[in-house]
Amino acid sequence: LSIQYALSMTLNGANDETFNSIKEVLDVNDLNENEINEAFKSLSEFLLNVDKQVLLTIANSIWYEQKLTVAESFKKAMHEYYNAEVSGLDFRSAESVNAINNWVETKTNGLIDKLIDEIPDDAVMYLINAIYYKALWKYPFDKANTNNAPFYLEDNTEIEALMMHSEEVTVDYYVNETTHVIDIPYGNGQFSMMVLLPLEGMKTGDVLEILDKESIENWNSSIRPTDVELIMPKCKIEYKALLNETLSNMGMEIAFTDRADFTRLFEEKYGLMISKVIHKAVIEVNEEGTEAAAITGVEVSLTSLPPKKPVLTLNRPFIFFIKEKHTGAILFAGKLSNPD
Repeated sequence: LSIQYALSMTLNGANDETFNSIKEVLDVNDLNENEINEAFKSLSEFLLNVDKQVLLTIANSIWYEQKLTVAESFKKAMHEYYNAEVSGLDFRSAESVNAINNWVETKTNGLIDKLIDEIPDDAVMYLINAIYYKALWKYPFDKANTNNAPFYLEDNTEIEALMMHSEEVTVDYYVNETTHVIDIPYGNGQFSMMVLLPLEGMKTGDVLEILDKESIENWNSSIRPTDVELIMPKCKIEYKALLNETLSNMGMEIAFTDRADFTRLFEEKYGLMISKVIHKAVIEVNEEGTEAAAITGVEVSLTSLPPKKPVLTLNRPFIFFIKEKHTGAILFAGKLSNPD
């Protein structure tokens, strides 16, 4: 979801083929720009209010090189639909890196402490989404029942892991020829963790082969409340990735090239492209529930740096003319051989 928010904000600055390629990746080809923005706004409002027992925050921010001028229509869309903070910074200052990373750390409640290490010379904008989630299980595990127990890796290697144990919980459950589908509820049941446990003799790769939107919809319609004894690992998972290649393979390749069109981001009409899409996520599962955070940053850069001002040092003999521009008349001509 974090990746979708970051890309949907970026969509508002894109044009033509670049615009259509992002729509393709977001799978919203049947919607116009206004409908896409309205959909994400409505989604935020719904998710933030559907379960008061779950702590969920969705935050968006735009950071840009303060020498440039953000297009007013883009800024308005970011405020209206994404409640995004839009802030100008001196990207040449190290303090700008700190400002962005401090925002990331605050919005993820410290689970993710930074998005970037430095700001490249050609970077002019970061479009960032942060999601923070903390929810208690509807049926918490008793910590006294958590013990080391065997956990089997896909190569059948046996290791010891802290396993949580509950004698009886009600989950939504379904099994097919490939996987157990276990939906474990949080809070009032609006949020849940869907676990896909391959059948004996199967591996996660077998499940991934059939995993798509239709499969998930089918499983959601097939699961039924079932009382079970539940044993699952206590764990913390961290993930980070540069998504350029993945998004390019999904159809967004043009956005990462000098053929990209992001002319709706700034009033100035520089050539711009996406240089990086950075994603980080942390999920911690324990006896009480789950705490998770995700951050996605879209780095927009100039396709070529503006030419540097030439430095002309007149530190050797030179010839000069003093002339009138309109007539071309030369009033004085000379050579400086020695300034002393």
